[in-house]
Amino acid sequence: MTEDFYDLLEIPPDASQDEIKDAYREQVRVYHPDLNDDDRAQAQFTAVKTAYDILGDPVERQAYDRLGHEDYVAKRTSGLPSPDVWQSDDEAADDSSGTELSYSESETASASASTASSAAGSATSGSSTASRSSAGTSSTAGAASASAGTATGTSSAGGTGSGSRTSTAGRTGSGTNGGTGGASGPTGSGSGRASGTSTRSETDAGTGNPLARWWRRQNFSLPLLWLSVLVYAAGLGHFGLENAAALGSLRADLRATGGEPAGLWTLLSESRHGLESPIAFVRGVEFVAPPLEPTLWYGVLAGIVAIALGGLLVVRTVTREDTWGPVTIDETIVVALALTTATTLVGGPLLAGAVLMPLLFGVVVRHTRRGPGWKPSYLYLLPVLAPLAGFAVAAAGYGSLPVDLAVFVILPTVGGLGLPLRATIRKQFGW
Repeated sequence: MTEDFYDLLEIPPDASQDEIKDAYREQVRVYHPDLNDDDRAQAQFTAVKTAYDILGDPVERQAYDRLGHEDYVAKRTSGLPSPDVWQSDDEAADDSSGTELSYSESETASASASTASSAAGSATSGSSTASRSSAGTSSTAGAASASAGTATGTSSAGGTGSGSRTSTAGRTGSGTNGGTGGASGPTGSGSGRASGTSTRSETDAGTGNPLARWWRRQNFSLPLLWLSVLVYAAGLGHFGLENAAALGSLRADLRATGGEPAGLWTLLSESRHGLESPIAFVRGVEFVAPPLEPTLWYGVLAGIVAIALGGLLVVRTVTREDTWGPVTIDETIVVALALTTATTLVGGPLLAGAVLMPLLFGVVVRHTRRGPGWKPSYLYLLPVLAPLAGFAVAAAGYGSLPVDLAVFVILPTVGGLGLPLRATIRKQFGW
């Protein structure tokens, strides 16, 4: 069962406004009354519309995140459909009672109002009101009426739509027992048994796939931050293992200075003490023997990244209205995988981490700042940009051991932990 409005729209809690709009449009294509005349679908559409009205408004979304779903609904909304209508098709299939869901009067009134207003754009005239409730073995009779006119998608024979998956719904009318349903045509109104077929498109990405729905509900921002830091830490560990003898000698010399700052600075500045420069180290890394000549091999690795970027651009062009809109977390994951593969094969995890950290930190900070709530500073990017700056300085011939220690060890390891630790504390304790 859906837990909150994010789950209803099948988006993560840190989704951007564009992602919320896209998710709402996907749901509308499934549950809009013009395309699906099942009572359950109409109630689902009402819930989806309410979720979008709240999450699509940055101010209301901030209040919703602050209060939590239950408190927000209790204090600031009324007439929402029962959460039971949010259950998935699999959960609905397990319901052996065969009865319709029960609603309160306020819930049904809200559902009717929302359905009538959404159908106004495709019907020349018409309004419908319905009320129904079930308790024990009896329920009050409802009535449905519509004025003469033309409306698309509903008839006594069934609704029309497009798609590959169909569902049927039947309603039996009687005096005092059971629900009532009716359909009105050009000659008047009537009550009795009405059945309809509604269609549900399977082309909406992730709609009928439980794995895809699970994926969309995950928040990968924080894991991506930690992953980039861990990759870089692995790179430092790799560097330390390859230069273990030189590091041992440097450690002994540092102890001999007695900890005096002037002596330490002189010791570190006078030579590299046998340590490789980071840029020379990554150039010498060879995890896999190149199967091609170096130029062709590097071209193949660059092609991996180019294919990933080109594929994402094609997908954006086909599926998104705003081709050049903000980068999504899913797109970031694809690019990160391509970059990690290429840079690890070129220079090991040290180079991979130096490239990944600025990319992932930048996207996550930008993604977080676009939503309501916490606005992390772009200053979090400065420490994780230090290794790339260090490679540039070393390539220009200005590297030294103190500079390497600062830009490759101190800044990225200490400063780079700032954002993921801050985000973890906020997530766990709300500080």
